[in-house]
Amino acid sequence: MLVGGSGLLLCDSNDNSILETSKALRNQALAHPEAAELAALIHGMTWALGLGVQRIQFFCDDSIILDYVTRKAAPDESLVATLVEKVALLQTRFTSCEALAVVGRDMSSVTKLARDAIASQTRWREGDGTNTEDCFSSQLARGDTVLCPYPDCKEELVLEDCRGIVDDDAINLMIHRKKEKSIPVLDRVYCPKPSCNFLMSERDLLALMDPRDKSVARKCVECGLCFCKNCHVPWHDKKTCDEFKKSDAYLKSDAALFESLVMTEGWMKCPKCATVVQQNGGCNRITCRHCNHKFCYLCGAPCARKKMSCKCPPGN
Repeated sequence: MLVGGSGLLLCDSNDNSILETSKALRNQALAHPEAAELAALIHGMTWALGLGVQRIQFFCDDSIILDYVTRKAAPDESLVATLVEKVALLQTRFTSCEALAVVGRDMSSVTKLARDAIASQTRWREGDGTNTEDCFSSQLARGDTVLCPYPDCKEELVLEDCRGIVDDDAINLMIHRKKEKSIPVLDRVYCPKPSCNFLMSERDLLALMDPRDKSVARKCVECGLCFCKNCHVPWHDKKTCDEFKKSDAYLKSDAALFESLVMTEGWMKCPKCATVVQQNGGCNRITCRHCNHKFCYLCGAPCARKKMSCKCPPGN
């Protein structure tokens, strides 16, 4: 099911907003991009006539639509042509009706109304018992990108589709997920500073360095912290990674505490991307959620298709 929305502002001659409204657009009105704009225009003109408005100017941000309603061009699509005729009929009911191009006008208020109209429709079918916000939250919690909640639709939603439906925290998480998805797993680098944790690309970081520099030191482009890519701690100047990992500074670091927790809990790191995974029962053949590498949870040996390459028990 396609959904859309129109936002309408009625302004005086000084561009002061007098009234506003919005309307949901569904199915046929969205069958063609131009049809959606014309359907919104028809709704606006009908609304104005109902309020007793006699003289009106309306603004088009699409030059093709403007040409249609000013009779400078004729549409090829039958649905669009029918809607253009409806607009023409409505124009005759005003004492004065002028179509103008949008030039230097702030359309943000109208855009927000249209988005609100879309948001009002974005719910599961009646009886499903789950609203869109819950659906989005569960997808984000799993580390997924957000898909359209309507049945039989698997399109990924863009940020603008979700504003007004979920809160700012969810929007920020969506931005992070999309950025994460755009960077190959083995190329992802996170700032070790807890208050930052900024996601970067190793390729981009290397591009900022002297090609002759073989150091594992990296600098966060967000907070400026210089850190060790291998140890995931602030840069340990004059010490190798092995030397630093024997020092008190490392043993007291968050990275060391986390490594200790991994060992205590018996968790496993993916041999390919080092993502920590936890087995919750079942087969010992594990697939890493981040890089899709398949390996044995007991020894880390790679798995080919459905077969384990090691002699560890397969598990349940």
